[in-house]
Amino acid sequence: MTEMIGRSLSPVEAPRPAPEGDRVADFRAKVRAAGQEWTGSEPDELVELLTKAAAGDPRLAAIVDAGGSLLQDFLDGYQQKATADVSRDLAGDLADGHPVPTDVLEGLTPRYLIAVVRPAEPGRAVDALRAAAGEDPLLTHRDGNVVLFIPAAGPGSGERSVTRLTQCLGGSGWLATAERDRAGLVDGFNEASYVLRLVVAGLRPSGAYTISDVLVEYAVTLHEQVRADLAAMIRPLRAHKALWETLTAFVDSDYSRNKAARSLFIHRSTLDYRLRRIGDVTGCDPTSGRGAQMLTAAMIAETLQVR
Repeated sequence: MTEMIGRSLSPVEAPRPAPEGDRVADFRAKVRAAGQEWTGSEPDELVELLTKAAAGDPRLAAIVDAGGSLLQDFLDGYQQKATADVSRDLAGDLADGHPVPTDVLEGLTPRYLIAVVRPAEPGRAVDALRAAAGEDPLLTHRDGNVVLFIPAAGPGSGERSVTRLTQCLGGSGWLATAERDRAGLVDGFNEASYVLRLVVAGLRPSGAYTISDVLVEYAVTLHEQVRADLAAMIRPLRAHKALWETLTAFVDSDYSRNKAARSLFIHRSTLDYRLRRIGDVTGCDPTSGRGAQMLTAAMIAETLQVR
């Protein structure tokens, strides 16, 4: 009787806790399920979701609490790096051909007008050029020039952008452009940059230029040996300051003797004498069409080599 009473009064045995391995496996399964359903983007939201998955288990909740702070720090750092990598200088990366994340590249406009601008006052013209470029231009600087990647919204948009940028120059400075789809932006930038170099070296007047405006100079100077031969032909003229200034003024005046003489403040006969001397030194007569073209190309080639 006593034995029976003792048994009936014994406490009910508590269920054994699940093994540690099973608890962790169950928790990891909940985390995976939560991950499949999570649509948020903030680290705080993720930590909160993991805390709910650990509900009812103080030890797992503590792990989430401790690890959640580390997770948040890690994600914050990763997001800051990703943002910095993309926004550092996207236009510069495109111009230099540096790798750009696929999602960023696919988010670009399909086609761009690439404009390389050398304004008279680069530091003060940037904001005006950005405004003249229209909506959402990408801007960077290379070799003292302002570089703009302007979305080509449709037929005629490039011409309108060029007109606004040219007006922004105010008759002082140069603008070279090329148009490419987003897969050819590096090639477009290189083309526009070289056109600008030719325009500046060739003493062209302020304005907008494309490769079609400098086809002869582009074809001649693009070949390294031809460029070197032209530069060697005209280099002796550098030793005669007055003759070099005369040739520069003659080219700058579009081969007009009267305009060149006025710009140099010399008599026409003095100009004619100097032009003959230029012919003697270089072997090319600057007053003939062929000679003028050769000397202009040589002057550009020599200037490009000096720079």
